[in-house]
Amino acid sequence: FDLEERLKKVSSEQNVPLPGSFVKDYIAYARQYCHPRLTAKAGEILQEYFLQRRSSNQGEVPITTRQLEALIRLAQARAKACLRDFVLPEDSYDVIDLMSHSVHSVHVDESGCIDKTRGGAGGKSKRKLKRVFMLKLKAYVHNLGVSVVDIERLKIIAGSVQCPQVEFEEMVEELRTDGELLKLPGNPSRYRII
Repeated sequence: FDLEERLKKVSSEQNVPLPGSFVKDYIAYARQYCHPRLTAKAGEILQEYFLQRRSSNQGEVPITTRQLEALIRLAQARAKACLRDFVLPEDSYDVIDLMSHSVHSVHVDESGCIDKTRGGAGGKSKRKLKRVFMLKLKAYVHNLGVSVVDIERLKIIAGSVQCPQVEFEEMVEELRTDGELLKLPGNPSRYRII
């Protein structure tokens, strides 16, 4: 069974929640007495996954060393949850499955295509995207000697800085909240740059 199937099976069989005091004691015991070490085989599995993803540029979201470190910590946490002293290969496979599902849920858009700009991998952070957008917008209005632009111009500038369409409206609203854009009263498709 893969991780998802096992979780469904457990959730269908476990109808009664565990008592809170038991869960607290279990976690306290695991923290105090379990410090799992990575076995060679479990480490090889994680390393192989990392290297395979690192060398694959075929439309996949790039993987970073930070994610490899997260995989190792997750595998150790998985072993700790089972009160084991060593990380087993099954732990590595489970966290790889978990990471794959996570990456897929964050980076695959509504149409089923991989969007590397989502979630920060291979793209820009929202803060950086807003900053680059505002720099380009201010340069545009400065060159034209205007202080008001319409929504279509904002979309063109957003496209030029690789702002995904799905994030455009949210970015404009955040810039309004930040006090950098002002929607003109009486004409909601025009904005003043502050």
